[in-house]
Amino acid sequence: MKDKILKKLIESKNTSINNLVIQYYKKLGMTEQDLVVYIFLTMNNQEGIDFPLSKDISSMTLIPETEVFDIIQNLIKLGIIELKTVIENHVQRDVYSLSPVYYKIADFLDQEENENQKENLQNKVQELFKKLEIEFGRPISPIEQEQVHQWINDDHYPVELIELALREAVLNQAYSLKYMDRILISWEKSNIKTAEQLQDRRKKMGY
Repeated sequence: MKDKILKKLIESKNTSINNLVIQYYKKLGMTEQDLVVYIFLTMNNQEGIDFPLSKDISSMTLIPETEVFDIIQNLIKLGIIELKTVIENHVQRDVYSLSPVYYKIADFLDQEENENQKENLQNKVQELFKKLEIEFGRPISPIEQEQVHQWINDDHYPVELIELALREAVLNQAYSLKYMDRILISWEKSNIKTAEQLQDRRKKMGY
């Protein structure tokens, strides 16, 4: 008897669900019950059943049928799944598309990436301010801070390129942002927009 049960367990199919759905289900506005129903929709979909009935999901999850129906409607409202109408062999029928959730997760990932980039930039700018103050031997003024932000936000100079302009100014014993600005403008006129491009140019010129 145990052998038969074990064989059934081994031969039973697995349901594949993207880890990001589980990781982001709260941010997606889903409850635990929403996630359970989504998993069962996924299981049915992978078995070729793309429009399972609420009563069938209810029998598997022990969630009342009316609640299953409400949960599915909420998943549609949240943009997690989509109810679509398809035509096959001239017959019209409804199916649940499970792909919309990935577009929502992609938006979250994109937002997080932008936030990380913004945080990294802020950290780089703070480090740049510290370097300026060390090299200039004094605190930089609010106007000078505004100039640095203008270089980054309006002129789109990378922080690394500004740091190289600072190094150039220090080597020439010119401790001012005006001198650095002239350096940056000169590089821009030479079509140098990144620290890498400047390094490549210097290598070609042998210094």
